[in-house]
Amino acid sequence: MTQDRALGALLGLAVGDALGMPVEGLSHQNVRLYYKGIKEYRADEKRGELAAGQWTADTQRALALAHALAAHPDDAEAAHALFAAGLDRLVLRRDRATPHAPHAVAAVSAVPLGVAWAAQGWDEREAFRWVRTFFADEHAETQAAAYGQAFAVHVVLGSVLEPEDGRLFVEDVAEEVEEAEDLLGGDRRVSARLHALASHLDETPLDLRDRVGGSGPAADEAFPFALAMFARNPALVEGTLLAAVNVGGDANTVGALVGALLGAHVGWAAFPDAWKAGLEESARLEGEAATLLGALDVGGAT
Repeated sequence: MTQDRALGALLGLAVGDALGMPVEGLSHQNVRLYYKGIKEYRADEKRGELAAGQWTADTQRALALAHALAAHPDDAEAAHALFAAGLDRLVLRRDRATPHAPHAVAAVSAVPLGVAWAAQGWDEREAFRWVRTFFADEHAETQAAAYGQAFAVHVVLGSVLEPEDGRLFVEDVAEEVEEAEDLLGGDRRVSARLHALASHLDETPLDLRDRVGGSGPAADEAFPFALAMFARNPALVEGTLLAAVNVGGDANTVGALVGALLGAHVGWAAFPDAWKAGLEESARLEGEAATLLGALDVGGAT
């Protein structure tokens, strides 16, 4: 894992969130009708809530978790307490998460745990313990999706994925999620949809969306769809990320999930300069990411 790829995972999350922000909740047809497709940062022109390059609660939650993890990289309980206290102080933008509902938002928050997993060399049991500690109050599907995203980030950071590896990658994540679902006492809805996508990665984004019943906020929609979108073309940052958010639905969450995986794969340096420059509080985000990587002892390369 290189420092650049770890930064890419953490900062690519915010980029994807900001790109998808204006079209969050819109259908694919309305994304095309009102925005002619997202090609760059855009303001939320219909609701008038946020400006171009701004991010939502997805990034706020992940940033709070990264801050807590940097303070307590070896103590899950202390890190969680700081995370919870940090969330209590925030006014979360456009936070539509409902307690005990199976949303995919925790999967975005879990990205820093994926970076820690790769840096600390946790085994699956230890990684699962960290995820459970942070998201124990969430629905079983939400926890399973969070564990799956952390596992995916960990795998991508520690490997070099080739285009032909996509199917095996999705199947590996599906198997890990299935084990998590069994441990959590939930059904296998998230893993089943991942398995259903694995052999169809050459299909269009709309086809993939339909195979998981949509690209909405549910843990078994947004997370499997985002993982498949990354796996079908992990080397193209702009094309892959824009294709994902332009499908519509929970576009900012999907964008954040895809952006984190793309960043873990290609590194922060590969992201367009315009996306870096236009991202809200980019210097602060880079500083927070660097603090976490320092706490995890991630140097130039490991």
